[in-house]
Amino acid sequence: MKYDFYITGTIGEEFDWWTGQRGTTADMVKAFLDKHKDQEVQIAVSSPGGYLNDGITIAEMIAEHGKCNMVIVGMTASAATVLCMKAKSVKIAKGSLMLIHNSSQYIYSGGLSNKQKIDAYIENLKKTRENLDTIDKAIADFYASRNGKTIEENMAMMDKEKWMTAQDAVDFGIVDAILDDDETKTQTKAIQNVYASYTGIEEHYGLPQLPEFEKAGVKVPKGVIARLKEFISSSGDTVEDAEDISQNHKQNPIKTMKKIVLNLICAVLALQDIEICEDGKAAITEDQLNALENALKEKDDRIKALETEKQTAITDKQTADQAKANAETALATLQQEFNAFKEEAGGDSPRHAATSNTHKEPTTAKELLNDIKNLL
Repeated sequence: MKYDFYITGTIGEEFDWWTGQRGTTADMVKAFLDKHKDQEVQIAVSSPGGYLNDGITIAEMIAEHGKCNMVIVGMTASAATVLCMKAKSVKIAKGSLMLIHNSSQYIYSGGLSNKQKIDAYIENLKKTRENLDTIDKAIADFYASRNGKTIEENMAMMDKEKWMTAQDAVDFGIVDAILDDDETKTQTKAIQNVYASYTGIEEHYGLPQLPEFEKAGVKVPKGVIARLKEFISSSGDTVEDAEDISQNHKQNPIKTMKKIVLNLICAVLALQDIEICEDGKAAITEDQLNALENALKEKDDRIKALETEKQTAITDKQTADQAKANAETALATLQQEFNAFKEEAGGDSPRHAATSNTHKEPTTAKELLNDIKNLL
């Protein structure tokens, strides 16, 4: 299956420096969906979760689009499962896992405290618990919109905080079917979630203990930082936990470093794992090549769009500057005319003989103006 978009990494972050992996934000999804309005799209999801706010926002965008087909690949948990619940369809690749769980919030103890501070701290904890309970009900409502179960039933499953197999997810009703064709298996292996090998992954994302993937027959590749640590360890005189470092890395550190660099490139270009062949060359699949071309095209289109916007802004500024100069010139001309009028209005004019009707002495324009002022 060819995917039109990949939702990977931390939900709510463009790039996760803790892992060196590309993330996915609501703005990134919006930009993609805006380019594919009224089009049927296939979206792969492989993420350990992240910020619930972005997950809910993405879910509503997907619901509004109406033609998004989601495919769970690798390990997908937390906010990354929530954003799938209002899609047109949700399928899961065989061998993949899903996790729904309760929301969590970091709690700071506050250090040394007296009884008054402790009482206040307890009251604050109670409010925090109430807020988390409300959030959990909101999350359960998203799952209920998909599986038709009650909020209480979904919250009971969230309480278990247990990873679900593909069949478990189908049985629970949060996905529609399992994809089990050879092509999907190959793609599943190619974009397997790289987060599982990180030390502290559970604490970082607030997840329960990860399952034993090797025993389940699912190979989870290690991420950039984990591989870098292995390379550094293998290059020293002594190695801690040597049994955990592959013989291949020990024998071929250059190949390992190439792999690290390629993973960094993948993170920047929003690609998944690139394999290093035995001859040291990098192998890239057709899907990865398409993803790379699409990513480069998007960046090129974005650069062109920004250049066009810049040129338009320059032209608009030049037009505005010219209009300002013309206005200043016209204002200066009007000011000169006004000043000249003020000087002429009260000036002397030649005397004229009195008419036969009035028999007055000849009168100047200035004298007439003064007479009018006196009347006022």
